Amino acid sequence: MKKEYSYALTLLIVGAAVIGGLYYKKSMQKASQAALDSSDKKIILPSKSANIKEVQEYLEDLQKVYKSGGSVLPLDSSEIDSNGAVAQEIALKDSNFLSDTRVKGEPIHNDIMRVLPSMPSLLDNKSKEQCKADNCYILEKYNFVYNSTTRAIVDIDAKKVIAIKRFDGMQPDISSRLTKVAKAIALKSPEILKELGHTPTPNELSMANVRTNLQESPCEEKHHLCVAPTFADHQKERALWAIVDLTELKLAAAKWAGLGKTYTPACIDERTLQNRYIVKNFCQKDNNISKNGWQITYHLTGSDGLELRNVKYNGQEVAKSLKIVDWHVAYRGLGADKLDTSTPTIVEGRRVEFVKGENNEYTFGYNDAMGCPMFSTSVVLAFNGPQIKPLIENGKEVGFYIVQDFRNPKWPMACNYRYENKFEFYNDGSFRVVAINLGRGCSNKAIYRPVMRLDTTTGTKEQFAIYQDGAWSSWKSEGEYRSTSKEALYKGQYLYRLNSQDEEQKGFYVEPNRGQFKDKSRGDHEHIFVTKYRANEGDEDLLTLGSCCKLDRDGVEPFSEDKESIVGQNLVFWYVPRIQNDDREGHEYCWADSTIDANGNPSVNIWPCIVGPKFVPIKNVEK
Repeated sequence: MKKEYSYALTLLIVGAAVIGGLYYKKSMQKASQAALDSSDKKIILPSKSANIKEVQEYLEDLQKVYKSGGSVLPLDSSEIDSNGAVAQEIALKDSNFLSDTRVKGEPIHNDIMRVLPSMPSLLDNKSKEQCKADNCYILEKYNFVYNSTTRAIVDIDAKKVIAIKRFDGMQPDISSRLTKVAKAIALKSPEILKELGHTPTPNELSMANVRTNLQESPCEEKHHLCVAPTFADHQKERALWAIVDLTELKLAAAKWAGLGKTYTPACIDERTLQNRYIVKNFCQKDNNISKNGWQITYHLTGSDGLELRNVKYNGQEVAKSLKIVDWHVAYRGLGADKLDTSTPTIVEGRRVEFVKGENNEYTFGYNDAMGCPMFSTSVVLAFNGPQIKPLIENGKEVGFYIVQDFRNPKWPMACNYRYENKFEFYNDGSFRVVAINLGRGCSNKAIYRPVMRLDTTTGTKEQFAIYQDGAWSSWKSEGEYRSTSKEALYKGQYLYRLNSQDEEQKGFYVEPNRGQFKDKSRGDHEHIFVTKYRANEGDEDLLTLGSCCKLDRDGVEPFSEDKESIVGQNLVFWYVPRIQNDDREGHEYCWADSTIDANGNPSVNIWPCIVGPKFVPIKNVEK
């Protein structure tokens, strides 16, 4: 049994209180499916705003700040360490950091969301140099009115802000204070209590701090900050999503969704979220590996997973940065025919609207990030550090790979996720970037889209081409292409090419995954983008890209929409596979579950989905 699986099994055994209660009953399946068929078409809209103590306390905290002359709600002492408190005090006196917090002299709603020690993945090159010698902290502030995030780097030794960046239309991880508010809204809203049929406890909740999106509700159309606390009912194989609008501090909507058949126990002991070893050794410093001709620098990021930088093969630059920055998780809801969208639905003075899709469906879901296990609230967290292992094919060692496991603490329970970032390096100079989903998610109707940012290096002047009509067609400007997965491939393998404009054999053919890598993959079905390199488009940690649930947009579009010339430029290749999960017996894919083994103990079953392209040196192909 693999080591990481044994850890998950240990957690399951600790949490399993009654083994006999885990057995699945077919009679219950039929009854619960009938109930789900009915409830799955039901969208619950709140008719009034509940008077919730935690919301009132939060609003009182805001008023105290405004009355004292401030314009930003700071984190309290329970959320930050002593150095973080100093950094926050410095930032809240910086006029540039506060420049968007007032309109005509009056404060507008701004919260500090995170204060954390600096990490390499969040620093530009100038700040990295200064923070090598000095103690630096990073602050993130969210502006609820403008739906924008401001990130400040504070040198607490020099007692000043040394860098500020603003991210329009992007949202940060939420604070512990707002997580508490979101939980309270979900737990105390009368519509939720009515749907559940009982007064829920905090232990029944998951995903309370994970941002969500419901198409054309205020969470998307008005760019509100929304999260989705989720109540999983394992017996009835369904989950109730509570869409909480933190901009207006209300329940926006609620929606039942199916979980699929499960044996998973409802009680699993949580792994601690504060793994200091990982943070110290992999988040707050770079690591290096030199093996089989490869030289690689790597670190864990705050929200962009495992990042590899300055990748070289036999002394030649291969990539400046390789990482998987997001997982978009969308679920299909049924019952669009029951929705009246002819006129806006007004709830407490705001508009809640749902879009009818094809086949009587609409979409809702999460944006998942992966990152360090401290100082972050919404990411799927690093589980142990990166592992370096031999790459074996047909019994022979052909290279090595670096892999990082990310998981929610209660995985493999429903509404918990597990991902792996895997980078394969071959002895011949080829490499593959691999995104792995190990389930289980919140429903058996999920569409997963990992967003890969691949900044390869083929020279100072780079070019991109796609194989079409029996020839290579070079792109002159930024753009995108959605694969049909049925295109004719160059030499039966390659669809894309990234190479030097001056030396055409210096570069890579890109081999998309069509299920040929012997890993039981069902293919990538990829959407690709090619953009000109711009440092603020992912060279540092990105905030969440785009919508989880607009299936015709993958979040990278704003970087390519200007169609700037890419002739002779440094290029970034974005690769977004699309995966449909499957819980059908004998056909499971992107799925995880627990069964009872011969000894009467819970045992985790995993059916991963594995996606990602392989980069093969052109010289290897055109010998």
